[in-house]
Amino acid sequence: MCSAIIDIQCILGANNKYFIKEMSIIDTETWATQHWIFKNSKIMQDNKSRKTNKWLERNYHKLTLEYGDVEYEELGRILNSMKFECIYVKGEQKKQLLMEFIPQVTLINIEDLGCPRLDQICDEETLPCCIFHMEFNPKQCTFYKVFAIRKWYINNS
Repeated sequence: MCSAIIDIQCILGANNKYFIKEMSIIDTETWATQHWIFKNSKIMQDNKSRKTNKWLERNYHKLTLEYGDVEYEELGRILNSMKFECIYVKGEQKKQLLMEFIPQVTLINIEDLGCPRLDQICDEETLPCCIFHMEFNPKQCTFYKVFAIRKWYINNS
C-alpha cells in the first residue's frame, strides 16, 4: 500500500477556524519529500486570531501570514494531486483538518498506533529541516517532524 506521513503547522483565522501555514510530506517507502509554506494574506482575522498568530510568529514557527511560496488557494489541488492510499498524521485535530480536503484518502492518526509525543521522538540533530527554519528551532519545522515520525514508524511497524 502506498502511504505517506504529513505534518502541518496551522494559523488561526476568524471564528477559531484553522488554516494550514506549513506542510511537509514524506513517502514511507521511498523517502520522497515535499515542503510548502503557504501565503495566508487573504484570511479574515478577529482579535483572538490576531493575538494567537502574533504569538505563534514570535514564539513558535516564526512565519508571518504573508510569508510563503504558495498561495493558500493551491492547498486543495496539492493535496488532491497526491496518489497515496493512506496518510499518517500526528494528532486528531490535524487529521480532521486534512479530511476536509481529501475525504477519499484513509487518514490515520499515528498516535492511535502508539506514536509518542513529538518531544520524545524529535531528539536527533541529524534530521533535515527546511531552509527557513535552519536559523531557528528545526524541531518546530514540519519537514524535520515528518522525518522524525517516519523514523519512529519504520522502527515500530
